[in-house]
Amino acid sequence: MFNIDSFTNGQIDSKLWLCRELENLGWSSKLTHLYGGWYAVTAFLLLTREKFQVDRIESYDLDPECQSIADMINANYVFKEWKFKAYTHDCNTLIHSEPDLIINTSTEHFETMHWFDNIKPGTRVILQGNNMDHDDHVVETNSVEEFIEQYPLTDIAYSGSLYFKYPEWDFTRYMIIGTK
Repeated sequence: MFNIDSFTNGQIDSKLWLCRELENLGWSSKLTHLYGGWYAVTAFLLLTREKFQVDRIESYDLDPECQSIADMINANYVFKEWKFKAYTHDCNTLIHSEPDLIINTSTEHFETMHWFDNIKPGTRVILQGNNMDHDDHVVETNSVEEFIEQYPLTDIAYSGSLYFKYPEWDFTRYMIIGTK
């Protein structure tokens, strides 16, 4: 079943923020992995904006229902010589390919650091997490400084936070871009 939450204001604005900051860096990528990619809205935004040069994006999510939905949302890029493809896979186990960029916008959902520990040193990484009090969030972060401590990167090219305020609640999303 499709979860409409993937298109909420917080989800979309967070991913657009990621797109803008990545585009500002002028990076390119032969192979980008999305960890906990859900419906791969991040891939869709990056590919449709056409400002970040990437040869291929692969999205990995533990939930098998995500694969077909992510491929449907990104069908234009699945069709175009597999510029995009979604997979059902636990990112805490090794993925046998060599990405030059890994994006994880759902760090608050990962119970262990195995996914992070498995990233090859020298790989560029973009991470987002938040301080939202939610039943399925297992990692809580309360500042961008704490986020940097949780996920030690070198050559940090960007770090920042984005505050969301709604009538009944609020939260802050954190992002760091650097090298593992």
